[in-house]
Amino acid sequence: MAAVLSKISGILLLIMSIGVCVHVILRGFFNSGIQGIYEFVQYTMMTVVCLTLAENELSGGNVIVNFVLDKLKPRSANIVEIFMYFLTIGGMTVVLYYQIRTSVQKFNTGGITGVLGIPHWILVSIVCVGLFFFILAFIVRVYGMIANHGNIDNRKLSDDERAASMEIHSEF
Repeated sequence: MAAVLSKISGILLLIMSIGVCVHVILRGFFNSGIQGIYEFVQYTMMTVVCLTLAENELSGGNVIVNFVLDKLKPRSANIVEIFMYFLTIGGMTVVLYYQIRTSVQKFNTGGITGVLGIPHWILVSIVCVGLFFFILAFIVRVYGMIANHGNIDNRKLSDDERAASMEIHSEF
């Protein structure tokens, strides 16, 4: 599901880019662009970010600084990481709960965006979908860490061994 949401985000990003290019061309030649394009870009970027959170977590697309965990033995570091993931899951669940409450409040008040007239509750609901799958990605990550805990070689690697074992991924 994370990959599907990420592909939807990619399509939205392409549509947004085309819209901005058309807007710039129209402003340059006819001094009149697409009405609501700034609002569209604002909400599309919010959607793109929210829907790609889970894919980013599952693919390891974030930068991890392990200068504290590198001082621990691998199993101890794994336990600390699992604990921190549980704290993160708890915190993100609280954020999701409040976003759901906000979505219900926005639905009840019937607020809309200024130019395009998009109901606010739809935008907040998109954030909720992204956060829900982000939390699921954390749960998947923690499950894998717990399942593989017994297989961890508890020998502390040297800096050279750790550097040699690093796997570099690139989409290019």
